[in-house]
Amino acid sequence: MRRCVSRAWLGALGLLVPSAAWAGPPALPAGDPAPTDAAAEPAPAPAPADGAPTADAPPDAAPTDAAPTDAAPTDAPPTEVDAEVAGPDIDVDPAAETPASEGSDDSERATQDPGMAEGRREGLMPTNYGSIGLFHTTLPDTGGKYTFRFRVHTDFFRTTNLMARAGDQHARVRGAITLGFSPFKWGELFFSIKSSANRNQRDQPDREDAEAVFALGDIDFGVKGAHRFKNGIGVGGAAAVGLLSGSDRLRTSNVNFSIDGLFAVDLRYLTKKKVPVRLSANIGWILDNSLLVANFGGIRDDVSREVSRFSLGGNHSRVRMRYALDFPIRLGKRRQFGIDPILEWAWDVSTREEPAFKQRNSTPSPLPRSSQWLTLGMRANVISGLHLDAAADIALVKPSFEFGPTLPPWQIILGLGWSFDPKPVIREVEVESKTPPPPAPAPVEGRILGTVLDVTGQPVPDAKVSFPGAASNAIVADAAGAFTSFRFPAGTIAVQVEVGGQVVAEASAEVKNGEDTQLQIQLQNPLVPPTGLVYGAITDAAGGPIDFTMHVVGPDVDDKFTSASPGQIAIELVAGDYRATLSAPGFRNKDISFTVQAKGELTLKEQLERDAPVATPNVSGGKSSIKLKKRIRYEGNAVASSSFGLLDELAAFLNSHPEYQLVEVGVHTDDRGAAQQRSDERADSVKAYLVSKGVSDSRLSAKGFGASKPVAVNLTEQGRAKNNRTALTVKKRE
Repeated sequence: MRRCVSRAWLGALGLLVPSAAWAGPPALPAGDPAPTDAAAEPAPAPAPADGAPTADAPPDAAPTDAAPTDAAPTDAPPTEVDAEVAGPDIDVDPAAETPASEGSDDSERATQDPGMAEGRREGLMPTNYGSIGLFHTTLPDTGGKYTFRFRVHTDFFRTTNLMARAGDQHARVRGAITLGFSPFKWGELFFSIKSSANRNQRDQPDREDAEAVFALGDIDFGVKGAHRFKNGIGVGGAAAVGLLSGSDRLRTSNVNFSIDGLFAVDLRYLTKKKVPVRLSANIGWILDNSLLVANFGGIRDDVSREVSRFSLGGNHSRVRMRYALDFPIRLGKRRQFGIDPILEWAWDVSTREEPAFKQRNSTPSPLPRSSQWLTLGMRANVISGLHLDAAADIALVKPSFEFGPTLPPWQIILGLGWSFDPKPVIREVEVESKTPPPPAPAPVEGRILGTVLDVTGQPVPDAKVSFPGAASNAIVADAAGAFTSFRFPAGTIAVQVEVGGQVVAEASAEVKNGEDTQLQIQLQNPLVPPTGLVYGAITDAAGGPIDFTMHVVGPDVDDKFTSASPGQIAIELVAGDYRATLSAPGFRNKDISFTVQAKGELTLKEQLERDAPVATPNVSGGKSSIKLKKRIRYEGNAVASSSFGLLDELAAFLNSHPEYQLVEVGVHTDDRGAAQQRSDERADSVKAYLVSKGVSDSRLSAKGFGASKPVAVNLTEQGRAKNNRTALTVKKRE
């Protein structure tokens, strides 16, 4: 019999490969039975202990401390290890999977990676803030690829005389949910959301703070990159953003930002005995804007202001240092359980001072800018990634009030977490010993060597050649139109040629094993070059559309195109680079260049400058009105043709004087008939004519005054003629 190791996923082995110091047992020839006479051969030595040489080590290797076994050899064949993996062959180190002696927990653990548990990486938990670590200290580790971590924890305390005024009773309960995910080998994404409830009771009639304060839904998320070397030294860095909510709404009011450098030394990898000791250190800085979540400066009472800041977690920007010592111990025959006693020292140094929080009657701290506390805790891996933890924070140094909030003398931390590794556990099964069959010879396959030609026999470079039903990938022909296919088994292979996103030819080839099949594909129809659409929107300096001509020069074109409507044009052109000249009567020519993309759309927005100012002898402008030397005549309620020239001058004047941003066309009439309707329609008629001549609609307003503002009596023809008038009033001028 021999032992076989099977797996279900590729990549699980990547987390099982031990360090370079591992050594497997010496290989025995297959089928060579062990001796049956105890006197003929000495009994085999047991598997070497940690760091001891194997049976075939060089003569100068250190001797092993293991004692020889007293058991007589058996006549059973030796045990061998085979690796059966679902997927491509992967080399397996037998020492990482096979115990040195049956039933010996210490020997089995001695041959395993100290960071392994039940065939996979030991489960890791997030810190109180989200990234992999202890309670407050982040580890330069990202866990296994695609691992997911979840933790929920709470901390609480209750004490008296917390603030400067004696006799107050303060209690706080906080809770948080943290999530972590490792999308790639060296990186981790983390997220946490936390809330807190504070209650401060004291006998102070003039207090300005609420007795109970809730801080709702603060969110932290970030990214970490880290690498642990084979010798157990880890380095990394983390960056995070914090979204702060106030006490009365679940909405972000301010943002924090932090960066941290990470370092750790794991003695399990540095020592032969795999001593379960890990030293970790973090140093970083946080830009803390939490003092902006409330108007602390508006609180006049010192104690009320300090209680409010403590309850809402308001703090300064600061340097953060974390130092930790923990003892990650694995237990059980398969190392399925784990305990981790943890000791952490935290030291924050404020980089800002807030005089508003200074209290004159308080005793200054010996380290006024510093907050220091000690954390004593224990984390236990109960089963299959399920973790329980508990700890106590003990205050060492409290800052002076102007440099940060006070620290509670103690607080208790309780947590529950789960670490999920999608890679399967290695399982061992007994199979009969037999010589594996030789691998089947690789089939000899054939290729297609082809050329793509157009209708004239010229090569078609960059043609896309695909093989429907035989391969999912396509091949691009070279500058000579040639291509070499993948290898295919013998048979008929369909070939498809695509140019410019369109299938232009289809063929087939008979492939023979071990041979190259020649194939020439000639197109039956000329290639249609890919095209794109060009739209033009041409205006004058005032933004009014104008009739224009566009002379285009480029691939296979040298022609003029005229706008179909004022300021608008649409042309279909072959993909490529172009030059064009825009021209219009009374305007200066303008040269432009543009590129047309295949199947794309391009809009050209250009303005033309007038060649010379248009003469407007009958129009003059003032600050409050525009004067016309002639009267605007009407035929019925429309502008009379005899006044078109006058209105052309008015349009030219407005187009050349953009400083008149809004002009009112006001029409007055005598009192005969429907005076109001007549004046309204005449005003609209004048405005419409000016807009048709390029004046922007937004610069004009039309208003009919009817007979409401006569300048003469309507009893005589002369009086009525004076009352029928058009006035141009300047409403807005730059």
